[in-house]
Amino acid sequence: NIGREATVEYIFVAFDPKDRRDVIANGNVVGSTDNEIMLPADFYRIELSGTGFAPPFWEGPISGTTPAEPLKIAFSHA
Repeated sequence: NIGREATVEYIFVAFDPKDRRDVIANGNVVGSTDNEIMLPADFYRIELSGTGFAPPFWEGPISGTTPAEPLKIAFSHA
């Protein structure tokens, strides 16, 4: 992998457009809800800041996405 750049992947984390939350990937804030977010291909645990949402987290690999077809991850009010 020396000299090889990580593949860039795209996610869109949906929540409530009137209640923006930080999107947390593997413990790091990477963006906000209802916006496209770019991440290196990897396995992630995706959570939102604050409380009162469901599910409590999403977990899985993120790969094979494009800007036109991001992985959509949806959270709702709990």
